[in-house]
Amino acid sequence: MIEKYFRPQSVEEVLDLLMDSKKGLTPLGGGTTISRQRHEYQGVVDLQEADLDQIKIQGQRIQVGAMVRLNDLVGHPDIHPEIQRAIMIDASENIRNMATLGGWLISSSGRSITSSLLLALDTSLTWEPGNNRVRMGNWLPLREIEPPGVLMTEAEWWLRPHLAFEYVARSPKDKSILIAAVAQWGSGRTRVVLGGYGKNPIVAMDGPNDMGVDVACRDAYSEAEDEWASAQYRIQVAAKLALRCLDRIDAIRESEV
Repeated sequence: MIEKYFRPQSVEEVLDLLMDSKKGLTPLGGGTTISRQRHEYQGVVDLQEADLDQIKIQGQRIQVGAMVRLNDLVGHPDIHPEIQRAIMIDASENIRNMATLGGWLISSSGRSITSSLLLALDTSLTWEPGNNRVRMGNWLPLREIEPPGVLMTEAEWWLRPHLAFEYVARSPKDKSILIAAVAQWGSGRTRVVLGGYGKNPIVAMDGPNDMGVDVACRDAYSEAEDEWASAQYRIQVAAKLALRCLDRIDAIRESEV
């Protein structure tokens, strides 16, 4: 149950409401998370009119407002096809039409392919107040303990890296039990993220080249065991999926020559 509802017209008005500790308000994006929860809210601040739904290109980076719907990302020409494919796997059409990028990042688990890809791209998140920019990899482990602000306004990531992911699930409609996402820059920098386990995807490797990717993946998931898969399974398959991603990226590079 929601006791109070506010719909401010700017980020400044949103912040005034959220920072008033006496009101105890919660930001409301697409509503997919709040609608699944049964506890009462003192009030919500609807972000629909706060102008946080823009997608902009700045040099070699793309800036995506926290209120951009997942379905808008699927249809946007500047969003990498692998991100679009991940969203289509992660979320049903109904969820894609409602869920916002900011809400997805805040609520998704380690089993999200979309979040894994954005972590691989070394995404930065902007929080208010203070225009506080935080790398996604630094924020994820602390997101439930020490948020860097009261409102996420934007996510920003690199446009140019080659990007690929592979995943394993028990069925096409089931959540992933193992994800490997790889981003590789023109300089050779290679960033490998593993997901499908735990509360957050993790960075298995971020190095100047792709040497040792398989070893890094095995080490990163050496204890990744839960009710869906054993650690031994994830150790073996994670390395294979990461190498498969690199093969796909190599094929793309060759086709561009």
